[in-house]
Amino acid sequence: MKEAKIKEILGNKITLLAKLAGQMENQVKAIDQNDEPLLTQILDEKEAVIESLVSDDQELEKGVALLDDKSRIAIASKLKKLGAQVESEIQKIIGMENDCEKKLLNEKSELFEKMRSTKNGRTLLKGYGVSARIKSKISGSI
Repeated sequence: MKEAKIKEILGNKITLLAKLAGQMENQVKAIDQNDEPLLTQILDEKEAVIESLVSDDQELEKGVALLDDKSRIAIASKLKKLGAQVESEIQKIIGMENDCEKKLLNEKSELFEKMRSTKNGRTLLKGYGVSARIKSKISGSI
């Protein structure tokens, strides 16, 4: 694989990562607004971008595997700036993803608490229901 092709793949990867970062920002907004349909749509779009990133990674991996060590080192030193840019975008996305995960876990625990309190409330209300009339065992006329 030639240097130009590797550079093209890395450039495409940076573009896709920027698109993914934009989708992450939209995801954060959708979570904050509790907009489930929008969140589902964003997650579907993210999945398509991630599939493209995986495809690019596989293509890059195959191409680099065909290079000898000397060529690999030379190309890596020339494209170091692009590699650093890719890493910074990935770290940014990971941070945003972790924040979203924390928000969703907090929301999940709040919902779980609401469910538990509702269940406990129902159990307590059963004790205040109308009790069945107890028949006297002494006389059958009461």
